[in-house]
Amino acid sequence: MQRLKELFVRNASLKVLSFFFAVSLWIFVNLKATAERVCQVPVRWQNIPSYLEITNAATDSIRVQVKGPQRILSNLDPMRIPVVLDLADAKVGLSNYQINEKMIPLPPGLSATVLLPDTIQFKFESIVEKEVPIQPHHAGDPGAGYSLDGIEVTPSRVKVLGAQSELQNLYRVDTEPIDVSGREKSFETRVRVALNRPHVWLAPNQETVLAKIQIVERIVKKTLPQARVVAEGPGGAAVSIQPPAVDITLEGPAAAIRSVVPGEVTARVVLPDVPAPVQTLRVFVQVPVAGIRAESAPDRVVVRVSPGVSP
Repeated sequence: MQRLKELFVRNASLKVLSFFFAVSLWIFVNLKATAERVCQVPVRWQNIPSYLEITNAATDSIRVQVKGPQRILSNLDPMRIPVVLDLADAKVGLSNYQINEKMIPLPPGLSATVLLPDTIQFKFESIVEKEVPIQPHHAGDPGAGYSLDGIEVTPSRVKVLGAQSELQNLYRVDTEPIDVSGREKSFETRVRVALNRPHVWLAPNQETVLAKIQIVERIVKKTLPQARVVAEGPGGAAVSIQPPAVDITLEGPAAAIRSVVPGEVTARVVLPDVPAPVQTLRVFVQVPVAGIRAESAPDRVVVRVSPGVSP
């Protein structure tokens, strides 16, 4: 044990000095160590003239090879060193902007080489204005027995702005779908204009329009087959009717048609005060529910008054 202790403390100062020398050498080597790294650096642009719009999918990043001390390079965040392009001199047409090393804001101690491709191409178009009609759209179906009679929007036209090539083929804009599910009455609502086109936007304060939605009862038809025809006229007259029964067609709002009781619908002919022995008379259909149009098939019948029967 004593021998081990002597070995440990022998030349202690020399050992300590050697330890600090080794640590210093390691720190020096690491501080001076260099490395390389390829980064994808974002590209941003500013000062686009207010009368121009970029219409191509311009590249928004470039590849850069960065060199420098390992300790600095390892902490480099590419998102914090964007290239910023000044497009104040832009003109209508295609323009190429070249990226160089001076445009990359690197921390001190690092250097960069821009890798190919080192240019970004922009397509600039003039911004124009156009007024187009609005086409309303709806979703769902009204309640049973009701239908959508129409949608009116105010204003009926809207002003849009955008790249000239986009507006050339724009002839109308749509509204977002208006939900009419289960509706039984007309209503009003504000709805947004849906402008799902690139490089086109609405003029200020024209993002929504007032929509008036007209809901009406659906007009339906119903047939009552073989309804008996009765004669009305001078008392005591005996008549025969051919055909004795007709088909009755009812047409009107669905709710009104549903309320009709078939037995309450009558078909009749009206005899004149002095009936002829044989005559063709019109059939009148009577429906006890308002708002319903009725007709018979056939709409006329042959009426024979029995001989020897006084009117």
